[in-house]
Amino acid sequence: PGNHDVSPATTADAPERHSPLKNYFDAVSALIPPDGSPHRLSGYPTYSFAYGNTFVLAFDANIVGDEKQFQWVKSQLEGLDHKRYVNIIVFCHQAPFSSGPHGGPKMEGQTVGLRDRYMPLFRATHVRAVFSGHEHLFEHWVEHYTDASGVHRMDLVVSGGGGAPIYAYTGESNLEGYLKANEASKVKLDHLVKPGVERGSNPYHYLIVRVNGERLNMEVVGVDWGTGFQPYRSNKVSLEDQ
Repeated sequence: PGNHDVSPATTADAPERHSPLKNYFDAVSALIPPDGSPHRLSGYPTYSFAYGNTFVLAFDANIVGDEKQFQWVKSQLEGLDHKRYVNIIVFCHQAPFSSGPHGGPKMEGQTVGLRDRYMPLFRATHVRAVFSGHEHLFEHWVEHYTDASGVHRMDLVVSGGGGAPIYAYTGESNLEGYLKANEASKVKLDHLVKPGVERGSNPYHYLIVRVNGERLNMEVVGVDWGTGFQPYRSNKVSLEDQ
C-alpha cells in the first residue's frame, strides 16, 4: 500500500494507520495470502508468493524502519532456494531512486531507509527487479554491483501512471552518499529512462512484465496518447545485460 492508502505515518502502531489499513485488507483479502499464512507477516500488508521459477515479495515502505517487517523480509529472501527461484521480484510503494518531486535532489525518509537497509539486502539475495510507485510518472534505473559470484544487475522501475495527477522530472537523484557507502560492492547506477520535464510529456500507463525462463521482458503501455486515444505500446525491454 501507498501513503494515500494507509496514511503517511512511519510506524506500524501509529493510530492513524488502523482504519485505512483495515480498509486495505478488506479490499485485497482475496488477492494476498491470508493472515496466519507463512507467506504473510501477520498484521502487516507484507506478503510473498511464488509462481514457477519466480518469487515475488511485497512490503510496506511507508514503515521502512520497522524492524519486525525488515527481519521478515530478510528471512524470506535469505531462505530462498535460488536454483528453484531464479527470478526474485520486489514491490514497494516508495522508490529507492527517483527524479520526481519525491526524489530528485532531495530524499524522503523512506528513500533513505530503502537505500541504507533494503538495497544491501536485495544485493545480497540477488533480487532481479524492484517495482515502485509514489512518483506519478515512469522511469527506469539499473544498478550493477559485484560480489563473490560475479557482476550482477538489478532493475529498479518506478511506475506511477495509474490515474492520479501526473508529475514531472525535477532533477537527478542525489547518489553521492549511496555510491560512497557501497564502494566495496562496486555499485554503479544508470538512469536508463528519465521522465519528461513537462507533466504533459509523461503518460498515464501500466506495465506488462513477461517471464520466459530466466529472462524478464517489460513493456510500457500508455493509455492517453496515440491516434484516437488508443493505447500504444513501447518496445519490449529485456531486464538483463545483452
